[in-house]
Amino acid sequence: MWRLIKKSWRTMRSAQDGASSIMVAVLMVALLGFAAISIDVGKLYWEKAQLQNGADAGALALASICGAKETDTECSSISTIPRHLADNNANDTSSLVPSVVVDTANNKVTVNTAAAEAGSPTNTVSTWFARILDPAYSNVGVGATATAIWGPPGGLSTKFPLAFSQCEIDSSPTFDGSLQFLQSHGVGDTTATDACHSTSSGQEIPGGFGWLQQEPAGSCSVDTIIDGWELTDTGNEFKAGCQTILAEWKADLVAGKPVIVLLPVFHEVKGTGAGGQFKIYAYAAIDIRGWHFKNGDSLLDFQLPEAAKVIKDGGYKNSDLGFVGKFIRYVFDDEDAEYGGGGMDYGAKITQLIN
Repeated sequence: MWRLIKKSWRTMRSAQDGASSIMVAVLMVALLGFAAISIDVGKLYWEKAQLQNGADAGALALASICGAKETDTECSSISTIPRHLADNNANDTSSLVPSVVVDTANNKVTVNTAAAEAGSPTNTVSTWFARILDPAYSNVGVGATATAIWGPPGGLSTKFPLAFSQCEIDSSPTFDGSLQFLQSHGVGDTTATDACHSTSSGQEIPGGFGWLQQEPAGSCSVDTIIDGWELTDTGNEFKAGCQTILAEWKADLVAGKPVIVLLPVFHEVKGTGAGGQFKIYAYAAIDIRGWHFKNGDSLLDFQLPEAAKVIKDGGYKNSDLGFVGKFIRYVFDDEDAEYGGGGMDYGAKITQLIN
């Protein structure tokens, strides 16, 4: 009897051992599966993120170049810039750029990036655990695509509440590199002629000097949009809230740093005095070299030597107020700007990723 019991026990134990082995095998497969998901998939996502950063950087860089000058040799599908930026955004400093498409007709550029892992087939990344489950997944393809566009802003939160007329800008030698005095109102007692200010007072509209109502009041900014009407801030006095930004610009100019200002351009006016309004037409990029506003404080009257010469040689007087600078082609990426809207190209362009 005892022998039968012992034999039965051995048989049961052997069966349990076999079941345990099967269970261990099943659990090992499950563990490998979880490892494949957590480690291999994580590796693929990390590679994808690097490739996407490289594609984004390359697309934005080419859009900036093309926006500034479409005839630039780098504004092309053979530009080396996307490859350089893709490599810089990769942890192993190695990526592929299978294609770059520059579409100047539609102001658009698309950059495709792909993995370039040493020892792996082109465009793929090797796995650590997935290959154990299925050799077909020993290497997985990873890539990214980015498309950027460029064009005049459709709206902008300007950093200075002053607008200029389309007439004044159209009559200027735009983009020829020359410095000029951009007036915030009419000719005053200057000897220079100005056909753009035809009112009896020489102002853009009676009671208006190009100043816009700040948003919020007392700040030095205003939200504008193409084809939108903006209320004038009456009077010719310098607007409160802008002293700080002028002090910053002055410090930059003295230090030899550029000061680029985006200012709205209007092409229609209506109303008078406090009810006067300007219709925004475009945005101009101006390389500022100085300014003269109605205030004896030196903070509000500053020019670099070449800007002071422009005011002196032009015969401008104390009542002629505005900026001294030159128009430039300037491409920027600003969260305070909106893309599109049909604005005219006056040198200021915005770039934006669309995927």
